[in-house]
Order: sequence, then C-alpha cells, then structure tokens
Amino acid sequence: MSTLIKELKEQKGYSESEKMIAEFMLENYRGIAAMSTRQMAKKTYTSPSAIVRFSQKMGFEGYTDFKVQFLAEMMQYMNQPSESEVFTSRDTVRNAIEKATRMELNAIKETNSRLEPSYVVKVLQYLMEAEHIDFYATDENLNIARHAASNFVFMGKSYTVPLADTQMYFMSVNVSKKHFNVLISRTGENRMLVDAAHNIKARGGKMLLITGEKDSTLGRLADFVLVSASSDRVEALGYRIWWVCARYLVDMLMAAMITQRGLDSVGQRDEWLKKNFVI
Repeated sequence: MSTLIKELKEQKGYSESEKMIAEFMLENYRGIAAMSTRQMAKKTYTSPSAIVRFSQKMGFEGYTDFKVQFLAEMMQYMNQPSESEVFTSRDTVRNAIEKATRMELNAIKETNSRLEPSYVVKVLQYLMEAEHIDFYATDENLNIARHAASNFVFMGKSYTVPLADTQMYFMSVNVSKKHFNVLISRTGENRMLVDAAHNIKARGGKMLLITGEKDSTLGRLADFVLVSASSDRVEALGYRIWWVCARYLVDMLMAAMITQRGLDSVGQRDEWLKKNFVI
C-alpha cells in the first residue's frame, strides 16, 4: 500500500474535520479529479481553507498537488491488492464471500473510472456504421467474444467469431473496410492476435482492443483501446477479475448502442428472438 493511502486510512493525529476529508477522498476518489476546494469543502462540511491546510499537512504546497498525487497512488493501489484483499487459508467462508464480492465490485468500479464518454462515442461510431463485426480472441477469451457477439445481435449486427487459429488468420488477411474488428486479449501480447492485428492494419481495417494492458503491442496497434482492471494473482481472483471486467466493457458498449439505436427497434428484435429461439 502506498504511503499516502496508508496515512489517509490510518488517520493518526487527525482532527475530526481531517478525518471527514480523508474518508471522503478514499470513498469518492473517482469524482475527485474535477472537484475544487470549494466543492470538496461543501461535501465534507468543512471550508476551502481547511482543505488547503490538510493538503499542506500531508506535505504538499496546495490542494492541486495533493489531489494529483493522491489520484496517482490510488490508481496504483486499486491495481495492486494488499494482503487483506486477497484470499488466504485463514479466511472463513463468510470472509471469502465478502472478499469475492468486494473484489469484483471494486474492479468494475475501477474499470468504469477509466472510461471517457467522448472516447466511447468514437468507438460507437465505428460499431454503428460497420456492416459486420469480426472478433479475434483465443482460449478463454472466446467466451467473452461470444458474449459480445450475442449482445451485438440485438443491435442488428452480424458477426464472426472464428474458433480456429487458421480461420482467424484468413479472416485477418481478407479483412473488409466495411467490417469492424474487435480484439480481446488480457495481456495485449497474444502472438496470434498480434499477427492478425498487423494484417488488419496493413489492409486499412479499424480495430478495437479490449485488454488489461494498454501499454502493450496490441495496444499500440489498435485504433481504440478499452482497458479493464486485471490481476495476475490467483489469490486475488486473477483471471476472473479480467473476465468480469471485460464482460462489463462489452455490456457497457451494448447499453451505449441502445441509446443510439433506440429502445423500440431493440425491443422488436428481442421479441422476435424470444418467439423463434430459446434464449
């Protein structure tokens, strides 16, 4: 745990007003970035001068410097669970249930905090205009691709989810500019997907990458990148955290597409599928 976050949690030597400020920042860090001293003071029932004094007490010249460092350390803290946030042999079943719930909720909140609406709008533009969606994924990520494909059916989008590596390769070398390409890779370094991405880029295709690592080979090749919270640690739910958050990103895209397409057309398609298929 970072020194700053630890101090805010422990609150040693804090006055009552300082405790209120610390607790508010820890619980509402996602909205802190755009919050002024006046807004912070109103939320914590203190004053702008109290916010500045607290910032200086923490070792910063002012509130802005404190806020920037706090947000940077909070992001790092959320991505690196402490020992108390992972499963151990000392946990009871109740503890395990509570930890699993907290881990998944926090991971989804962290993923949400990385989303910029204006950026998502740009992704939506390509999704809405595409005649067909091509998915690139391997192994367990194929389940995420299938989930995404089932969502996009409700948006009237046809799709391809190749099950074999050879199919994925041939799809990438025959890519159409009328198709939109969605790549799914937790690490952003999957060798097959990297080769496919090079093929797509060489042919002028547009790509969206859903990943846990923006700073990766695929991240540098893709036109758009949506970043999920992720963890390599088994005792911190590891792959499961990535899977939950990647599905969340897919569901977020579907919800945003519904707002663009309209509920009536989506509802009609839903009724048709219920009538003709078991869903």
